[in-house]
Amino acid sequence: MNEGDRLRELLDGSMDPSDLESYKEYYKLAERIYGREALDELGISSPQEIEEEEEQNGNSEFTHDVILPSPKTDLITEDEVLPKQKSNRRIFLILVGIVGLVIVSSNVLIGLNEIVPSSLFTHCEDLNQTGEIEFKEMEQVNGSTLTIFWTVKNITVGDNYTITWDISQNGSQQLVDSGSFSWQANGNTFTHLKSVNVQTEPYTWYSNLLDGNNTVISTTSGDYSSSEVNTMSIIVNENDCEDNPKLIISEIMDYQNPESWTQAGDGDMLDGMLITVFALTFLFGIRNKKN
Repeated sequence: MNEGDRLRELLDGSMDPSDLESYKEYYKLAERIYGREALDELGISSPQEIEEEEEQNGNSEFTHDVILPSPKTDLITEDEVLPKQKSNRRIFLILVGIVGLVIVSSNVLIGLNEIVPSSLFTHCEDLNQTGEIEFKEMEQVNGSTLTIFWTVKNITVGDNYTITWDISQNGSQQLVDSGSFSWQANGNTFTHLKSVNVQTEPYTWYSNLLDGNNTVISTTSGDYSSSEVNTMSIIVNENDCEDNPKLIISEIMDYQNPESWTQAGDGDMLDGMLITVFALTFLFGIRNKKN
């Protein structure tokens, strides 16, 4: 049947309802001519209603259980992932370079012990631990004046101590001075000196260190003659935390050892290498950003 015959049947009302339901164009035309209510009374359903009914009954060509593949435009392509990965890597390199340069440079110029909380490094506590008490003396002669220096180490803060001495000349034949000095320790190290006038060599002395119960805990003695070479040394604590705030990078695994710390201001070869590596890392991150 051609289109003219179908149109003629539509106008004279002889078209089969099934044909009318099958063709949307003829249904719309019949709806305009006869009205939607007249078609409903005749039991003629619209093509749209028939499609919905078929979908509900599972008769449609594509059911709800069928999952259509996503269009290619919805998939994340490799071109979209790579820039994000490159951006994250660039940020990581820049941060590593900056942090590394700051830490290594600060350690060389200032010292980690000056900028990092002391609770992270216990080498200072190790230096101040109370161990076996050391009692030493040294002398200095200037003309007719003999000066004796006593140094006590590893004493207990808050305890009382006393140093006693006997200083003689002409060997031990003539006593020049005899005395004592007492104090309450406010640190782990203490130094005391005594100067006397002497005339006849050799000069000799004998000293005792007593605790708060006046019990001798250590002794020391010495002598001096100009015929012997005597030098006055300066008492220096080479492991003082204030004087050695720089951590030796090669000894970082043994940072609790006082020998792993040194004076700030001078860098070794390893410090220079690390500064170079971190600087190149930072520059590499910057270069990736420009690209």
